[in-house]
Amino acid sequence: MPNQPNPQQPALPSGLVQIAYRVDDLEAACHQWAELVGAGPFLCRAHLKVAATHDGEPAVYDHSAAFGQWGSLMLELIQLHECEPASMREVLEHDGPGQVNHFACFVDDLDAASATLDEQGMPLVMSLTTSSGMAVRFHDARHVVGGVLELYVGTPHLRGFYDKVAALADGWDGSDVVRWVDDSR
Repeated sequence: MPNQPNPQQPALPSGLVQIAYRVDDLEAACHQWAELVGAGPFLCRAHLKVAATHDGEPAVYDHSAAFGQWGSLMLELIQLHECEPASMREVLEHDGPGQVNHFACFVDDLDAASATLDEQGMPLVMSLTTSSGMAVRFHDARHVVGGVLELYVGTPHLRGFYDKVAALADGWDGSDVVRWVDDSR
């Protein structure tokens, strides 16, 4: 008999593809994760360009990020530079550096998945559009999973990026841990 959803529990997206941690020093964290658990190498981007909103109003979300492979999952390390308004920052900076910041999931229908989480008591914290035009939603699920849920559609472009990060880790010898991309450094 297939597993049936438990009506007492929210139905979370099942396409978990990434776990992210907020850090104070991006490069130092990349080296630490490589040394401690063998994650990496990390593709790093400074001050990612995104258009963010919170409660339907423009918001500021200035961050740098490093993307590496940790087993079967992508590991993202995030250094926040500026995050406003305060109500958004409180959710996205929860528990301080070194704690899980968010879990990312591929979904088939971003609007439907986002509405379902909102209905189940996991409110939308931030919507953003990346420089490539990809829509992303962040929901406050700290009370359920200990972090924020990041949702996006697994487009061929996005899956290609995931594949690129995984391919870099295949046979990686542990050298050249930090690799800045997009001339961001």
